[in-house]
Amino acid sequence: MVWDNEMRGFYNEKLWFYQRNNNNFVRPGISDVMALVQWRFIAIEVKKPSEMSFFDRTIEDLRERFAKAQYTTKKPKKYHHAVEQREFLDDVIKNWWTWFFASSIEQARERLEENWFIFT
Repeated sequence: MVWDNEMRGFYNEKLWFYQRNNNNFVRPGISDVMALVQWRFIAIEVKKPSEMSFFDRTIEDLRERFAKAQYTTKKPKKYHHAVEQREFLDDVIKNWWTWFFASSIEQARERLEENWFIFT
């Protein structure tokens, strides 16, 4: 089973702007792709190679960067998203599930092979 998460916002055609999805079942920072393979949960974060090093930090570091960004940048949203995403990934780790970053299908396949989800 694979679940591909939709964006949290949607375009409101009547009001002509994007608005936030306030559904109670939407969790901020949830992974882009989630799968259940052989009763094992996988969370895959799809990122550009240049973004992976920014998002792959500890939650303390990301929270500190977010706090600084509120005063130094006009758009601290990226930092807030990184904190929410790290909180979700820490929950994945806490429950002994698997997660990884991938920037291509080949990279995702390699990581799945490393974690014994698929065999070649």
